Amino acid sequence: MHPIDFIPSSALFRLMDLPNELIKLVCSHADLSVYDLMALRRTCKLTREFSSDEFARRCFHSITVLIARSSLLAFIELSQHPRFGPFIQCINISPTIASEEGLKVLPPATAPHRHGVPVPLAFQRVEDFILDVQCMDTMRTYLNRLREENELKTDGSAEQMLNIAFKAFAERKQDIRLSFSDQETNAVGAKHLLPNRDFGERTVWHLEWKETIARTIKAAFKQGCTIVEIALHETGRKDAQNNSSCCTDDIEQELASVRAQLTCLTVDFEHRDIETTSRSIERMVSAVKDLSWLYLHQIGEFDDSNQRYMPEILDCVAATSLEQMSLGYCRMSQSQLTAFIEKHSATLHDLQLHEACLITGSCMSLIAWIKDNLPCLKYLELDGMCEHGNKTTCDGDAFKSYWVGYGKEKDVQVSPANMLDGKYDHETVVEEYNELVGMNTKDE
Repeated sequence: MHPIDFIPSSALFRLMDLPNELIKLVCSHADLSVYDLMALRRTCKLTREFSSDEFARRCFHSITVLIARSSLLAFIELSQHPRFGPFIQCINISPTIASEEGLKVLPPATAPHRHGVPVPLAFQRVEDFILDVQCMDTMRTYLNRLREENELKTDGSAEQMLNIAFKAFAERKQDIRLSFSDQETNAVGAKHLLPNRDFGERTVWHLEWKETIARTIKAAFKQGCTIVEIALHETGRKDAQNNSSCCTDDIEQELASVRAQLTCLTVDFEHRDIETTSRSIERMVSAVKDLSWLYLHQIGEFDDSNQRYMPEILDCVAATSLEQMSLGYCRMSQSQLTAFIEKHSATLHDLQLHEACLITGSCMSLIAWIKDNLPCLKYLELDGMCEHGNKTTCDGDAFKSYWVGYGKEKDVQVSPANMLDGKYDHETVVEEYNELVGMNTKDE
């Protein structure tokens, strides 16, 4: 048997079957004795947690699926499992893939170094030897991943496997929160595959955004899944090369059906192809009537190009009853910003602006407008706001931050009034917030 075929077959002894398998193993043993019964009792006690709802909720609420055969097989098993499947809510389909280029970069990137120079084998100390073993393990798991990913590209079975998994969610009429992120957390079926950890500025990983998004949306659409949230996260990693952008041009029909179900859209995407990214976002928000949460944290890099794209995206938003809104790393006039917010004044209770730059207007005039026009507001966060004026670049020293409404006793209407009267003390607010969430920032 080829080694690559053996990896997924090992999944036949599944975690979800572990308690029953252990009981069967002990009870069917020819030399059963009282000591075996004692061991069986302890085993059942230890493995009982694996079949509990709390275990399923903790371990499978949010998972990452790699486009590798063993990970997709694990995804299918979990989705079809009657006990664990219903607890899956957030599914991240990773766009990350290994590459031939990465195989050339990994040895010098992971080998033991001293003063920045690789240590020859003959001069390695014990700690160097340990690092060398770790380097070999990194190479082995990276190669495993590359082989499995290439295998799927050759036979084209990735979309078929996604179809099988999504079918189980559709049959249960289960809501799904779908994300595409270059950060892999809680990857399933991937113990023998190298996770996409950070390798600094060496290009080890490739990112296939367009292909991954298209493959996943097509499968979800074909099976009739209910997708209530889509999240796009690209963090500008220097060890990853973007092979494609966040492009949805070829899946308009499938996306039209999926986006009609959305209640939440999150975008935190540093990709340089802002034109394509913004076009895809406009396509989504223009058809979502029931959108309740809109988080546009970042689109591209924080420069003058955002001055045009963010207002254009906001103009395309079809929903008129947003409850939560978060905008970040954008530049627009106060009038553009308030014109959009005003459309949702009857329902908006959470407003967050992060690293936002007002080309015209000021923080105080914006706060005054918020005080007079958002009666339902329960939480307000203006973090790192900049009053741009005639400046060519934003001055970090001039950033202003205001937090309101994080505690039940806080009156969101009174606090803006205090800001306008000069009674707002941001340091005190931060201390109160840290105390609320259990963080002690004072020196002991």
